[in-house]
Amino acid sequence: MAFWVFILLPLMALRFAPLAPFKNNFFTFFSSLCLISMILGSYPLTQYLIGITDHGWVWVNIMAITIVFMGTQLKMKWLLLPMLTAILVWMIPFAFIPNQKNYAENVISSTKTRKGIIDQVRWDDDQWTYYNGRLSTATPDQSMYGEATLYPLLQLLPEKADILIIGGDNGVVAQQLMKSQYSYQSLHIVPYDIGFLQHQLTDLNHEQWTLIDQNISSFVESTTLQFDAIIIDLFDPASSLEVQAFMQPYFTKKLLSKLDVTGFLLTQMGDVYKQPTLFKTYTDQMMVLNFGTVPYHLQIPTIGQMGWVLVSKEYSSIQLATILTDVHKPFPSQWWNEETMAMMISMGKQDYFMEKERSTNRK
Repeated sequence: MAFWVFILLPLMALRFAPLAPFKNNFFTFFSSLCLISMILGSYPLTQYLIGITDHGWVWVNIMAITIVFMGTQLKMKWLLLPMLTAILVWMIPFAFIPNQKNYAENVISSTKTRKGIIDQVRWDDDQWTYYNGRLSTATPDQSMYGEATLYPLLQLLPEKADILIIGGDNGVVAQQLMKSQYSYQSLHIVPYDIGFLQHQLTDLNHEQWTLIDQNISSFVESTTLQFDAIIIDLFDPASSLEVQAFMQPYFTKKLLSKLDVTGFLLTQMGDVYKQPTLFKTYTDQMMVLNFGTVPYHLQIPTIGQMGWVLVSKEYSSIQLATILTDVHKPFPSQWWNEETMAMMISMGKQDYFMEKERSTNRK
């Protein structure tokens, strides 16, 4: 269709030209075709026009009509300016990205992985990372998310612990673990999308941990390793049935069997305001299994009201909450402290967060 449009438009322009004052119509007509080929041959510009809208070819056709009209109606000297402009446009090293149309800010990179697309957007001096079109992490409060996820657990872990991270694809938890200066024995990571994790952790020393390129369920079923702590950090747990399966009782029991007798299971539950039922159901599930359970939450400015559930095989719920509010292990932190932890485990009056009967013993 585009081919015939580009052929017929010059013929239509030729049919109604020239206007009385102008001469050399055929010569200017073929000159305009040269100009069209220069602009349409400029791949970066064409890519940009198609990328900024789902109807990019409409813009290309408008350009063709305009240039043909100029070429058939104006004298040759007036063609020099648009021809020079086309040459300059062709020479500019454009780096326009088709996904730019999805964002108001500047997209600096777009990477396709095995399971999704990573878009990195820059606004002022901050960088926002989107995974499959949804915000995964942002530099303004990235450390807040990492500390809220990791530091409560590190208060409980002994030195030289064996840690397993399931998911963690945006790399924030792994990065925060390195910043915490906590001395672990081993760190195994089983990502949901290994391409996403590798993209995010290009600057980290991979020799310090073991990256497992294997299906999450298959690894949990087959591994003989035992861990002191397992962290489930999956992106937007309520977004798909595949991810929700990792919150079901069968998978949970498998994970708990991979923990030492004093081990801990920490699960990130996503935005608890948008999916309160999932958060409440998972918390109740752990309590039914008679494990010490403490849910907590925190408002992350860029991604919303995030929730976590911490489970202990050794401590009761009251013991676990008491230890968490007594911040006795200092870690490098921008904001996390004892008052912050007490606020995080206080669930307010919203019944769907937790059982009414549960109370937290805080100092």
